[in-house]
Amino acid sequence: MFRANPNFLLREVAGESVLVPVGEAGVFENSVISLNETCSFLWKLFQEPRSVEDVIAEARKEYSDPDGEMEQGIKDFIREYLQYGLLKEE
Repeated sequence: MFRANPNFLLREVAGESVLVPVGEAGVFENSVISLNETCSFLWKLFQEPRSVEDVIAEARKEYSDPDGEMEQGIKDFIREYLQYGLLKEE
């Protein structure tokens, strides 16, 4: 199960989704992180602890996947966000 790091808040700024660090944000302490639409969607899902399979199922309800790349893309998102401390394993 994975969950969004509560030290980052999603905000809409000038029509763009950004993560704003609060508290202990490490290397991102004085920056904001811009998210595309898909990353914003995934971030919102991870506000509650979720399994990889659950997130993939939710994403399939929202987006079409004609090339079959969604599952790998979500796994890449999770791996990268874990690496940078944006997601936490529970």
